[in-house]
Amino acid sequence: MNQFDFAIVHFLNAFAHRSEKFDGFVFLIEESNLVKGGFAVALVWWAWFRYQKPPSDKREVLLFAFISSAFGLLFARAVALLIPFRERPLNNPDYHFQIPYSVTGFVHSWNSAPSDHAVLFFCLAASLWMVSRPLGILAACHALFVIGLPRIYIGYHYPTDILSGALLGIAVAFLCKVAWLRKGISRPVFRWIEVHPASFYALAFLWTFEVAELFESLLSFQSFARKSLGIFVRHT
Repeated sequence: MNQFDFAIVHFLNAFAHRSEKFDGFVFLIEESNLVKGGFAVALVWWAWFRYQKPPSDKREVLLFAFISSAFGLLFARAVALLIPFRERPLNNPDYHFQIPYSVTGFVHSWNSAPSDHAVLFFCLAASLWMVSRPLGILAACHALFVIGLPRIYIGYHYPTDILSGALLGIAVAFLCKVAWLRKGISRPVFRWIEVHPASFYALAFLWTFEVAELFESLLSFQSFARKSLGIFVRHT
């Protein structure tokens, strides 16, 4: 137990289980993909159409953001598998966590650190900051106060989970500063948009839909495939 995490979790947890309405509101924000992913993706699309005229550097950053955010999530999941397992605050007996109203527990057995939510949304926020400072600040505030704090309050993450996820997401976003990497991704996509914009925007819609719902559909398919494969292996 480190004192930094304990002090913040203990302070926020002092407000928990006092008001059903307040706890329910925080839990509603945490569970709403519209409030979380929908808002962040809307900012990215706003920037995409706002900066559609040459020079195309800003669009290159936005294209890279979609790729880098997914890569950041995969990398964060790999890190979570490699580092020692960390129980979540609401399940950690050392914290004597007072579970807020409406919260029934955490359904996944994934490592608490780093926060993949923080990786995704701070990656998008850093990318938007490189395109537009006001948009980046707005996205960063959203990532901190709408994504990070509620997950600490309801006991899903420690502050250092959010901090490590944020740093990882920002670092991945700034890979776009590597010009050959950014342009290597953006040039063929720009050619694709010129030749067949309909197919690009159809696929972009599906991709951003997954980002907005934090890849829940893909994770459901992954979970189903893993369970089905396990059943198949046992029967054979």
